[in-house]
Amino acid sequence: MPENKDGLETERKYIVDMPDNKAFDVINKIGKKYKIIQTYLVKGKNDGSVRRVRKTEKDGKTEYFYTEKTDVSFGVRREIEREISKEEYDGFLKEKDENLHEINKERYVFGYENNVFELDVYPFEKKYAILETELENIDDKVEIPTFLKVVKDVTGENAYTNYALSMRKTFFEEK
Repeated sequence: MPENKDGLETERKYIVDMPDNKAFDVINKIGKKYKIIQTYLVKGKNDGSVRRVRKTEKDGKTEYFYTEKTDVSFGVRREIEREISKEEYDGFLKEKDENLHEINKERYVFGYENNVFELDVYPFEKKYAILETELENIDDKVEIPTFLKVVKDVTGENAYTNYALSMRKTFFEEK
């Protein structure tokens, strides 16, 4: 996925209707499925960055990552991510923010037209899912897969980040 050397991540994000079985058949044929557990840590002391650790499982293989994210501008965040060992992961869990919920989700990663998409499905949400794609420029054209229906473009809306979800435990509640 496009990522600048300076760690900037530019992405568009959408709420989509939960794909039906036919759409999931297509997604599973063209992509890969990951099981993800994300745990948010106490915020960064100096810059207030959002810190997390992630456990990712695919095809019986488990990987661990540490990430720091900071908002830069509309649809753009600075992301510093590195793979870590199981021991480092366990150590970071001691810094868990006890006020936040752990995020469990299934992520489907697939290509469509000229984009790579990530579709996040949460076990507690039956009606909607989140679709993201990283871009070179926030204004780049995005061809939404024909087998998905966008409900709302939520690019730049902090209420639809996983961090925000970890605060309230339901992604799509009315405020």
